[in-house]
Amino acid sequence: MANYKVKSQDLVEKVHSMIRLMILRNQLVPGQKLIQEELAEKLGVSRTPLLSALSKLEKEFLVESLPRRGYYVRKLSRQEELDLFDIRLQLEPLAARRAAANITPKGARDLMTRAEISPKQRETMDQKSFCEYDYHFHSLIQELSGNEFLHKMTSSYNIISLSNQNIVTEFDYSIGQHLELARLIGEGKASEAESLMEEHISQARRRIVALAD
Repeated sequence: MANYKVKSQDLVEKVHSMIRLMILRNQLVPGQKLIQEELAEKLGVSRTPLLSALSKLEKEFLVESLPRRGYYVRKLSRQEELDLFDIRLQLEPLAARRAAANITPKGARDLMTRAEISPKQRETMDQKSFCEYDYHFHSLIQELSGNEFLHKMTSSYNIISLSNQNIVTEFDYSIGQHLELARLIGEGKASEAESLMEEHISQARRRIVALAD
């Protein structure tokens, strides 16, 4: 019985991770109704682990359950988008500072590798692929901070923020900032990394405000 419970929980975690990735990649888009039978078939699972995974995703604000209507991918209002960026503005500069303070040679190499984009990748990059690249770069900084609570909190915020993003990203500029962040963190320059991360998030927030004007 104990082994069965572990395997069942592992399956819920796998389904949970797959749906998160599908939302990040816009394979499931904001406002889309999640047809449970279709999603269960697509993932090759029964509805029991699917419902458990959806319940977890609802607590992370990635999906929402509407009475008598079912589950939907969460669609943010403009104010909710700004509210999320306000949270990111408080947490991600802290993550950058902590990552720089705790950086190891391996961590520095991994972060620079995550930040770098080859010319071939750049040629084929679109908004969707940039969002996935952006998420994994920021996620690694949060992981390198050594603060598990911060990492878990910001992970879901970033996915829902990116999935709802309607602005066209300036790829070259953002990638350049990522490379500079990787350098500063890799060199242990905590204050500089914190300041750049604050500016990096602020710029994205300003683009959302400008879009509303």
